[in-house]
Amino acid sequence: MPNMGIETKPLDFSKAYTTLTLFHSGPVVGCNEAVQGRFYGARFDLDWDLSPLFPYINAIMPDAQLYETPVYVKFLLDRHLCAFHPQNGAFSPVSDLAAAMAFLDRLIAFLEDVYYRRAEINPNYRKFKPTSALDIFQLLPRTNCRACGHATCLAFAAAVSRQRSSPAECPHLGRPVEEKALFPVFDAQGRLIRTIALEIDSTALRERINQKEIQIQTLQSRLESMEQGQARHTRDVNRTLPDPLTRREIQVLQLVAGGLTNKEISSRLHISEHTVKSHVIHIFNKIGVNDRTQASVWAASQGLL
Repeated sequence: MPNMGIETKPLDFSKAYTTLTLFHSGPVVGCNEAVQGRFYGARFDLDWDLSPLFPYINAIMPDAQLYETPVYVKFLLDRHLCAFHPQNGAFSPVSDLAAAMAFLDRLIAFLEDVYYRRAEINPNYRKFKPTSALDIFQLLPRTNCRACGHATCLAFAAAVSRQRSSPAECPHLGRPVEEKALFPVFDAQGRLIRTIALEIDSTALRERINQKEIQIQTLQSRLESMEQGQARHTRDVNRTLPDPLTRREIQVLQLVAGGLTNKEISSRLHISEHTVKSHVIHIFNKIGVNDRTQASVWAASQGLL
């Protein structure tokens, strides 16, 4: 049996499975509508222990769920629900054996890609342990404020229960009584054999995060204030002109004052050189200058730079 914990030689994934069989299956939400009305699943045995790949699949597939007892992983691939135990797998829906064979080739290619990209993937050992949505709902403010991005607190609770959202998305949720970090323990072959949970004190980290958030909010407020002040100043300058400068003309004027050529301005603003030239002519006429140097001096004197 090939050792997936320590790579000794390339594995032949074309021989990764045996005994493909079909079984009757029901509809799978979010899966392939092409087979609606004819529901089959397919199961097959594997020639080696696939469980070392489970954390990598869990890391890269957004809908993956990794279970501890029994050990298995399930995920959606090309709108097919796939599930793997260490030495067997299954997927659905398919319409017939030919469709199952075709998708199995795709599935094996996916596993092969994950296997040879392990060094590029940060494995996710987090186990799927759903908490009742109603229990989570008890922790929420029940105001349906939508700050979490969901229409209702109950919808958010359901998403957290399925691990499709994080409790941190609710700004009104209280701090946890305790927090733990989960560390993996491997055997000599690189297989996960257990996890160890250690309590952590994140108080200092939370305080630093809060301080950074306050600093960010302060900077955002200052930037907004500066932008509002600049907008007011621009309006005041425009009131002195018979024909006010447009927002785009002010942008072009600032770039002209910065020493950019028409070609460079064209690239910066994603407009044609002809359009830039037209803007420059309009600017000269509106502020009463004859060249780029005079335009730059005028812009500086008016505080537009």
